[in-house]
Amino acid sequence: MPTQPKEIVEKILASLGFPATVDEQKYDDGVMLDVKTEESGRLIGRQGQTLADLQYIVNRILFQQDQSAPKVMLDVAATVRRRARCW
Repeated sequence: MPTQPKEIVEKILASLGFPATVDEQKYDDGVMLDVKTEESGRLIGRQGQTLADLQYIVNRILFQQDQSAPKVMLDVAATVRRRARCW
């Protein structure tokens, strides 16, 4: 049975030493994982690059397990949603 996206993110964050909670919201076109941590700046990185890299890794892991897995989008401290409203 494939691992769930939330479990993958929680495991990666724990391995990296980020104490965090992850909330999952399912949509028609994928899954949004909202990460809550005291170290949001470190997790987001410069211009969101660290967060984008983590999102890429999670999606690659899921795709390797199941090629029909839904796309996962990561959000930390509502950064992605805030940026989307500005554009």
